[in-house]
Parts: sequence; C-alpha cells; structure tokens
Amino acid sequence: MSRSLTPRLGATGVGLLAGAAVLAALARFGRPLGGLDRAVLGTVLDHRTGTGLRLARIVTDTGASPALFPLIAAAGIAVRVRTGSWRPGLTALAVAALGVLARLGLSMLVREPRPAEAFRAVPVGGFSFPSGHTVTSALVAGALAFLVHRLLRPGPARAAAVVLALWAALVGLSRVYLGVHWISDVVAGWLFAAAALTLLRTDHDTPAPPLPQAGPYDSAGRTGRG
Repeated sequence: MSRSLTPRLGATGVGLLAGAAVLAALARFGRPLGGLDRAVLGTVLDHRTGTGLRLARIVTDTGASPALFPLIAAAGIAVRVRTGSWRPGLTALAVAALGVLARLGLSMLVREPRPAEAFRAVPVGGFSFPSGHTVTSALVAGALAFLVHRLLRPGPARAAAVVLALWAALVGLSRVYLGVHWISDVVAGWLFAAAALTLLRTDHDTPAPPLPQAGPYDSAGRTGRG
C-alpha cells in the first residue's frame, strides 16, 4: 500500500471512532435515539417468525464461536508459509483481540440496559452497548479478509471479503431480530470495529510473492537449464 494513503486511512479511523463515541454518549446520557431504537425493534417484533428465529439463532451463534480466533491464527500461519512473515497474522490477531477487549471496556463504561426481557428470544447477560457479537464478528471478518488478501489472487480475495462482510452484517442484524440489542448498539458496533480495522490497512508488510513461473523450454520440451 502506498504510504500516501496512511493519513487518509488514519482520518477515516478517527471519523469512525468519533461516530461510535457520539452514539456512546447518546446511549449514556439520555438516549435521544430511543424513539428510533424502539420503532425498529417494534417493527422487528411484528414480523418475527418461528423459522426466522431459528435461523437468527444459528447465525448469531457463529458470531461468538470459539473457532473464530483460531481461524485468524490459522490464516496467519498460512500467510507465514506463503510470505515468510509472521507480521500480518500477529497484527490481525492483536487488532481483533484488543478490539474485543476495548468493546468490553466501553460497554462497562456506558452500562446501557438491553431491551426488555419479554422481547428477548435468547438468554443474554451483560450490557447492551455496543453489541459484542457485532463487534467480534466484524473484527474477525476484517482480520480474515486482511489475511486472505495475502493468500489469494485479487478476484477471489475480494469475493471472500464480500462473503465475510455479509456474514458479519447478518450477525449484527440477528441481534436486533432476537430482541437482545437496539439497532444503535449494532450500528455503533460496526463503526467501532471499522475504526479498529483501519489499523490493519496501514500495515506496510511485504506483499505475497508472485506465483512461480515456468522456465523457458527447449525444442525437446525440457527446461533450458541443465
């Protein structure tokens, strides 16, 4: 990546973090977005179905799977084998892990209550803002996309990034559908994770080496080297 992009990416991260901070302040001091949150949750409750709840439970469980961080570690090892560098994998793991811990600290600071227990379709604990499943899945998706970019050609890498982003989006939306988070919790989670992931985009590690090319062939179909 060109170093000229670093200031713009840094500014983007600050902007995203500022957006999450504004939502945190609103959640902590009076919830001016409460009307919107209640309206969205009310619409969701009016349209929930048994099949939808079953699918939402499956999707939401993937956002807290114990396999998520081992997946990042495995991708980091694959990058090490491919490029000879541990830096991308360790960076991705550090950003994801520290992001999850920072989210927990923010939640303890804001201490926002969840929607009423009568609306919840799954058992939950802790505070509501920002959504832990949303932050975790978005961080993991971004970390994996960052590493896959170093393992695959651009086309397949972009396709994998789209799939990962859709998965993270569905995990976040499933939390509202299940009645355990307000929509502002989920939006703040996306902003918070996106701000953290800009740290990955400023990484200047050496890109993956090109795939080996076939050597020149002589008329007998053998390489020109003895």
